[in-house]
Amino acid sequence: MFDGLGRCTTAAVSVSESWCGTYFSGGLGLNVLTMYSTYLYWYFDKGASMDFDFTPEQLELKERARAAGQAWRGRHKQWDSENDSPYAEITAAMRDAGLLGLTIPKQYGGKGGTALDYVIVVEELFRTSQSWILGEPPFCTTGPGPSMVLLADSEETRQKFLPDIVAGVKGCAIALTEPEHGSDLTDLETTAVEDGDHFIVTGSKRFITGSPENEIYAVFARFDDVPGAKGVGCILVEKGTPGLELLPGAAFVGSRGLPHGEVHMDNCRVPRVNLISGAGSFATLMTAFNMERLHNSIYSLAFAEAAYEETVQYCENRKSFGKAIIEFQATYHTLVDMYVKIEAHRLLTYKAAVTAIDSRFPKPLESTVSKLSGAMMLPNLTQDGLLLHGGDGATLDFPIQQIHRDAIAAMVAGGSPPVLRNAIASQLFPDRRFSQK
Repeated sequence: MFDGLGRCTTAAVSVSESWCGTYFSGGLGLNVLTMYSTYLYWYFDKGASMDFDFTPEQLELKERARAAGQAWRGRHKQWDSENDSPYAEITAAMRDAGLLGLTIPKQYGGKGGTALDYVIVVEELFRTSQSWILGEPPFCTTGPGPSMVLLADSEETRQKFLPDIVAGVKGCAIALTEPEHGSDLTDLETTAVEDGDHFIVTGSKRFITGSPENEIYAVFARFDDVPGAKGVGCILVEKGTPGLELLPGAAFVGSRGLPHGEVHMDNCRVPRVNLISGAGSFATLMTAFNMERLHNSIYSLAFAEAAYEETVQYCENRKSFGKAIIEFQATYHTLVDMYVKIEAHRLLTYKAAVTAIDSRFPKPLESTVSKLSGAMMLPNLTQDGLLLHGGDGATLDFPIQQIHRDAIAAMVAGGSPPVLRNAIASQLFPDRRFSQK
């Protein structure tokens, strides 16, 4: 099983062992593990076993990721203050550690690993470094960017782009959100007009993680002037294309140092080989975002662990009324509640990984549920940690304040909670249409 710091301890779990907790996420008051108890009884009644141990290979991967993240610990304070980071240097370090392209097939230069391998690596990088930025190289070489390219209609497209993306030589960002369209992405206004062996791409995107640093942008656009979701496809626009302008974008409250820029395209002439898929492919393309939701779920798990660690350390060292404040019942009860929330969310995150199709492609329901869990859990948990810091929590002197600010991104990145609930409802009740129009 796993302890609250993500360490693998022992053994195959039996039904009698308690994975009980009363928190599904911050303040929702649901018993998430009760939902699994019926499944567990059924599972073990069939004579099966559920092993929570990591393999020796996964333990080695975990240790490698821990060392890679620890090497950068403490640097995030400067990145947060300056809202800048050595993006290329970090990518090179992750490449040297063998932590890129984790689930991408070996034929394109990837490791051919599993979604659980990805969870193991990114959780350790996030937790030990306390920075969103350390998880970006694995994400850029494994997440929705390369996953999108894997879906390309043409093998020529995959061969042109995947080797460099997976090796971390070129970063691939997803360009989806527009100035006037966020959650209503099927109404996007960016267009791709066929012109012989090229497409002319025009439009603007914002909140693009990786801009202006990345070299490739998977641009969601409207093809053939077809309205609604049926007209949406995706095409790769390369840095340096005439008419492409990349800007830094707005300054964020949290996840600072990681570029979140803008992409502006004015009659960009893009070769046909860069087409991932045209009109009518929206539903298929969206499956690539299941990996992003798993990534965001890992982020919530790892930063909750970091907040817990920082808060425990503070409460053990801070004295009041002649003793460490961890000895007060109100304090250790809060710490227990934080721990239980982490363990409940860990179960959802790991389930989303181990149930992935072909062990590599997270399912939509599981990944969305785990993402929603983290989006609601993390900001509440970091606030609990901040309150236990007392007045120190309101200063910039302790890591908990940055973790709390970074938690804000967890609520909206990869889909805000209302959008996630819409997605979950549509899967729970497939016979009903919950139109937002």
